[in-house]
Amino acid sequence: MVRQTFLRILTSLWFRLITLGIVGLAFAEGLKISQGEAQGWSYYLTSSEVVFEVCVRLVYAALAGILVGSVCTVLVAPFIWHFESARERIVDWTTRVAVLFVVYFTTFYAMVSLLHAYQVHVGRRVLAALLLLETIVFLVVLCIPRSRKGMLASLDGALGDDMTRRAALATVAGTVGLVATEFALSKTAPVVEAALSSAPRPKNNFLLISFDALSAEDMSLYGYPLPTTPNIEAFARNSTIFQNFYSASTFTTPSIATMLTGVYPSEHMVYQLRGRIRPQDAIQSLPHQMRDGGFLTGAFLSSPHAYYLVDTMKTEYNLLPYPVFQQGGLQYLWNATSLLHQNSGFGNRMDEYNDLSIAWNSLNGLPQDLMHRYPAAQSFEEAEAMLDKLPDGFFLWIHVMTPHSPYRPDAASRGTFIADREFRKFENEGDDGAQRWTPTYPPSDQRAVDKRRLAYDEFVLTADRAFGSFVSSLEKSGKLSNTTVVLTADHGESFEGGIYQHENKNMTRPEIHIPLIIRTPGQQQGHSVSVTADQTSLAPTILELAGLSKPAPMHSPSLVKWLSSDASGEGEGLAFCQHLQDNSIWRPLHHGTVGVIDGEYQYVLYLKEEQGMLRPLNQAQEWNVNESFQNPAKAQAMRAEIYARFPELTQKS
Repeated sequence: MVRQTFLRILTSLWFRLITLGIVGLAFAEGLKISQGEAQGWSYYLTSSEVVFEVCVRLVYAALAGILVGSVCTVLVAPFIWHFESARERIVDWTTRVAVLFVVYFTTFYAMVSLLHAYQVHVGRRVLAALLLLETIVFLVVLCIPRSRKGMLASLDGALGDDMTRRAALATVAGTVGLVATEFALSKTAPVVEAALSSAPRPKNNFLLISFDALSAEDMSLYGYPLPTTPNIEAFARNSTIFQNFYSASTFTTPSIATMLTGVYPSEHMVYQLRGRIRPQDAIQSLPHQMRDGGFLTGAFLSSPHAYYLVDTMKTEYNLLPYPVFQQGGLQYLWNATSLLHQNSGFGNRMDEYNDLSIAWNSLNGLPQDLMHRYPAAQSFEEAEAMLDKLPDGFFLWIHVMTPHSPYRPDAASRGTFIADREFRKFENEGDDGAQRWTPTYPPSDQRAVDKRRLAYDEFVLTADRAFGSFVSSLEKSGKLSNTTVVLTADHGESFEGGIYQHENKNMTRPEIHIPLIIRTPGQQQGHSVSVTADQTSLAPTILELAGLSKPAPMHSPSLVKWLSSDASGEGEGLAFCQHLQDNSIWRPLHHGTVGVIDGEYQYVLYLKEEQGMLRPLNQAQEWNVNESFQNPAKAQAMRAEIYARFPELTQKS
């Protein structure tokens, strides 16, 4: 009888606590979604996918509420068992404390969300001040009997026996429904073909190596005064160096999509950081053409954004291993909840992984940028393991997260350009430090930015060292004898002219000036080419070197003709860049910027205002330089180049 009473009381408490957990966390998640996240999804997901992603978040929140409520119940259970005569009072007090905590938590979260809604930056100091204010107000309210009574009764409607059981049942039903939906959708997704085939293959190989956020402007190979890239320089002595090569956007996913498809963001429509490559673009992409040409295709992508973008076209790769972006508890949780984020091709798994990462790291007091810390050396180790599985006739793409922020140079590089004691002052500043310089920073902050640049330069040196070891290993194994190696980056990084890091709509030169180095098999002589080109030429170049035709959408020319030792290209060519992340893929382009570069100038067109800025190329590191009025003919000519190349841009008369 005593045991039955204990179980009845404990079960009642458990239902109350899990209901409070579900209510509190679902409210917080719903508030977060309503503060612009759902609107952001609508820019690149269909309406049904937006609803699906909302359901995913609410189910996660409800399950987390059940977990929290269950843990609290387990903690209280010994007291309920031991103090038999006070069981009802313990349950009552536990419920009251839980109600107060939920009210306290949701009120605080609502305040923070309100500040975000008004675009107020909420750093650690602001959070601490808000928490102190909330605590003081909360304690004052508790001291007033009438207010305290009202607060304690505020959730009574959700704590009745019927309501608590309905909340638990709804969570279970929602979870089962989500898993079933994911399973059904995953069965309709394309199936990956067999990893390796014994069919005859081409005898030549292609190795594409791209570094994340590697600016040509900070490479000693391209004239930077600090010795940041000695190993790449050694490799380039027998390679073709393109001096004026530019990215198609200022951040990862649009640029990666352009590398794969050979078309600009306005054409492949990957505008946002978590955008997706459409099926019609995937079947005309570089990896698809290489596979059709008989090459075995593989990729190792240590950027989570690059990986999940490419994962949507995984059928184009024979080998596409999953990198563990953040070791430890997050990965265990991600694996344990895999039924809730199956690879169904519906919704957006990168969004789901990112949100889970933010929640996990916030809960555990961990830096939010842990998933961006994949070491360069480990990326190349994984690539070597893949090469061991690939016979001749392969196309392997390696995307290395280094030197993307956070800047974490290895022990051998640390202290090379900046004293370690200086570096330690800001190495753990995280996103707060970067956000204070976004979108532009004042000249008075240049000295602080210069120090960050030195840390970045040490990280470039780390990437360079890992590359040197990788190439040395390949040379010793003889695998380079019949392999074309292409080295490039997705975008650059800026520390001058008022622009910090990247993903900036002003697309200054350091953000988009990237390396392109090509070494063909047996090449014994290096030379430089000054032709102006951009990432849309990368896929056509690789396809021509592979003896394959480029598909019709790839309009940009191949660069193969510039690989001969007598080619120079001075003054030739145009490069275009686009920053379109504020646009919906379902509507015409009205926001963002489109730029063009020739051998002397850069012109950046602001779409919403239909105003342009003309910058001499040697001053294009400064975002606010504008010589349109001094040279109107040149400005008009370059503006006309933009509208001629992108007729989809609306232009007022």
